[in-house]
Amino acid sequence: MPESKIPDKRWSIDLEKRIQQEHYADENLYNERYGFNPDSGKEIFVIDTPPPYPSGTWHIGAVAQYSMIDVIARSQRLLGKEVSFPWGVDRNGINVEFTVEKNTKRKMKTYDRAEFLELCRETIETFTQSMRDTARRVGLSMDFANEYLTDAPNYRAVTQAIFTDLFKRGEIIEDLRPNIYDPVEGTTIADAEVERLTRKTKLVDVIWETSEGEKVIISTTRPELICACGIVVVHPDDKRYTHLVGQEISLPLEVSDRSTTVKIATHPSVKSEFGSGVLMVCSFGDQND
Repeated sequence: MPESKIPDKRWSIDLEKRIQQEHYADENLYNERYGFNPDSGKEIFVIDTPPPYPSGTWHIGAVAQYSMIDVIARSQRLLGKEVSFPWGVDRNGINVEFTVEKNTKRKMKTYDRAEFLELCRETIETFTQSMRDTARRVGLSMDFANEYLTDAPNYRAVTQAIFTDLFKRGEIIEDLRPNIYDPVEGTTIADAEVERLTRKTKLVDVIWETSEGEKVIISTTRPELICACGIVVVHPDDKRYTHLVGQEISLPLEVSDRSTTVKIATHPSVKSEFGSGVLMVCSFGDQND
């Protein structure tokens, strides 16, 4: 039996540190072992993972996930395949802008554009280096030598070229749609960044009138959205409103630059027991709308 390369009988922090140091000690050997060589003649196995976003300390859950992906990469190498396990960092987004504002106690709009961008670059680079250190500390066998950063000029050139090509081929659709806008920060934000709070409010009964003169009550907590109503719906099994389906109903407020009526239709998501059982659907309401 060959002699063990590790004389230690028990695990210790010092042992782990030595293993880590030896793992990355010879950069050329590391790149030869874990780098990607498309001309090796081996069967190619590509791991396409979205790059992590550096918003501070890398979350332990994300690190654990990448560790599991690393198991796949190592197992495929043992099977004799040429594995591409790229290391990259997604350095775009508004989180770094918020971080700079928080650290400097100044709003973005008070800065010169170039000055603020430089502060963002410095901040994001600090976070990026922390992620590099963490990735190496947990022993990820990624292709660190060919690191890519989404804010790098070469990466942006590639992505812009792809979008330009897709646009020329007619595969990018330009359309108008509601979006979430933060009037304080002066920017649009993703739905995932919105914190939704549950609050007590008033349920308002609003009288609407159909094209045939029948009055219909719609109960809503958002009467201010009536002008954005696109359709009125009832549950398909609600016998109270079966006769209304297909009719037009007038908006109870004066509006301009749009139709003053909307259609009444059915949808199974309507809760018949809520309010009057009639729902107005507004394009600027919640995610369901």
